[in-house]
Amino acid sequence: MRFVIPVLSLFVLIASLLWWLVNRELRDSVAESTDVSSLLMASLPYVLLSMAALQALSLLWLARHERKAVRVNDAEAFVPNPAAAVEQVNTEWVLDALAGGVVVVNPQGKVTYMNASAEKLTLWQRDKIMGEPVEKVLRLEDLQGNPVMRRAFEAHRVHPGHPLQFGQVKLHPRVGDAKFVELHTTCILDDCKAVVFIFRDVTADRKVINRLYRQASRDALTDLMNRSSFEQYVEQLAHDTSSLLRTHVLASVDLDNFKIINDTCGHLAGDELLKQVAQIFRHSVRTSDKVARIGGDEFAVFLEGCSQDKGRSIMETILTELRNFRFSWEGRVFSIGASIGLLEFMPASHIQIKQLFADADRACYTAKALGRNQVFVHAGEAETEAVSNQRVTDWGKLLKDAIREDRFMLFIQPIAPLSEKRTDNIRQYEVLLRLPFRQVLLNPGSFLPMADRLDLMVGIDRWIIRKSLETLAKCCSSAADQAGEQTRLMINLSSHTVQDPECFAYVEQQIKRTGVNPGMICFEISESVAISNFVHSKRIMNALHSLGCHLVLDDFGSGFSSLNYLRELPLSYLKIDGNFVHNLVSNPVDAAMVKAVHEVGQVMNLLTIAELVEDAETLQHLRQIGVDFAQGYYCGRPVPLMQLCQQQEQRLQAVA
Repeated sequence: MRFVIPVLSLFVLIASLLWWLVNRELRDSVAESTDVSSLLMASLPYVLLSMAALQALSLLWLARHERKAVRVNDAEAFVPNPAAAVEQVNTEWVLDALAGGVVVVNPQGKVTYMNASAEKLTLWQRDKIMGEPVEKVLRLEDLQGNPVMRRAFEAHRVHPGHPLQFGQVKLHPRVGDAKFVELHTTCILDDCKAVVFIFRDVTADRKVINRLYRQASRDALTDLMNRSSFEQYVEQLAHDTSSLLRTHVLASVDLDNFKIINDTCGHLAGDELLKQVAQIFRHSVRTSDKVARIGGDEFAVFLEGCSQDKGRSIMETILTELRNFRFSWEGRVFSIGASIGLLEFMPASHIQIKQLFADADRACYTAKALGRNQVFVHAGEAETEAVSNQRVTDWGKLLKDAIREDRFMLFIQPIAPLSEKRTDNIRQYEVLLRLPFRQVLLNPGSFLPMADRLDLMVGIDRWIIRKSLETLAKCCSSAADQAGEQTRLMINLSSHTVQDPECFAYVEQQIKRTGVNPGMICFEISESVAISNFVHSKRIMNALHSLGCHLVLDDFGSGFSSLNYLRELPLSYLKIDGNFVHNLVSNPVDAAMVKAVHEVGQVMNLLTIAELVEDAETLQHLRQIGVDFAQGYYCGRPVPLMQLCQQQEQRLQAVA
């Protein structure tokens, strides 16, 4: 209504002006008149024109003022008061704090709302993505890399009233690396006219959880799986029957000679050895295989989807790597080995995990009992009778009875001189031990590990010393006088005997009782035993040397590179480690080691003996190097010690 009167006034003014312009007679009369009224009439059109202009300006001002009032009213209708505006800001802040990122999408998949947290997580600006497809803004994938968005819409279409929880998914922002978010979706409004995506950044939480899980599931020293996580992993695959024709292999590994290194060089050296052994395992297995440190020097390997033959090949490769490995610590070099038990199994729901590990451990124990440094395959009920006997035998009773009833047998293997210039008439033999058991002769590797565990080694060593000296006194003393030849026996001493404070007294007693020349007795102490018990070894060696006995450092080169300790030991021989001799012809490094050991012996006035000589070519190489003696199947196979008496009688008859 406020515009009606001004508009009518404007029309009246315009109509008056037009009337004036149209009425020519009135204009002429005013132009001819000169009085005041005539002048007023003449100025009338200009007055009307000015009034019309002013009226038009007033109308424009009124219209503008009206539009401004409408905008103010609209604003007041949207935010009734300042308190309401503050409340809206606080609500969005609370939403950001509690829910995280929030994105609302219409049924057409277009973004209709995004809060500040979502803006920060996606790195998209809110004012630029309104109406854009949600797939462009929220690029979500599950942990397997599958898109989540379409799945969410389909699920809400089928179940519009059910909120969905997707757990942790990957969110790819506009730029930068993917983030892990916890995703929830729900429908709002009637008939699911909008879908709300609520997601919270859990990247930092996930890193913390992964770090804690790694600490709980990994071995702190080697970073391999620990026992608990390894057993859980094996249990999961052992019960997975989705592929019934797929077999797996479980291997139990126990390091040999680890205790020697740990006791000799300390726990730091032992820890470093375990780390390096862990690296050998990592490099030797397939990417799908798992390796764990079970405890101490025990490891386990799980070969997923692997046959028994393939598994054995893999574990044989690991064993070869361990045999060839040399551990160096503060100038000392050690060799190691391993006993490995292998078990093949097929997944089944009824499998007992404890039984699996027990069978693998038994196979590993059998590998140790059969001589160590080998792979033994668990054969279940089809195992051979010999192996079954190994498992069920009461070794403690068997070994004690063998000592008490003289059931052991002694064999000797000749040690042949390689130089024709040698003028002494001394025949040398190493004394070897055998155990008759159910119509077979067991090698020392089959029963000495158990004797070691049962602390029977001192008794066995004493039995060997007593029987060797008795045979030497009976068969060789008279022959030596009549034929001019002498026999020297080399007897091995275990680490237990070296540490036995009564060892020297026992040897001295047996020498006096039998009347054997002490110079015809030579005691062998392995380098690893001498290292691990150096004080005891030095004491017993000096004592035996004072009696007139000779001494050999066995397996020299396998465990100790520093030669300073040799000066303190009263040695007569160095026996070169057979691992170097065995590959002498084909391996230049081993040949160099043999040559170096021989040169050390020459410098220190010691004779050298090479063991494991099995062919003529190796023997010829040893002669070229200058090694003094050789021992092995090529030089002579072991024979019973009692044959020594027969040989001496034959020589006496030949002389006569």
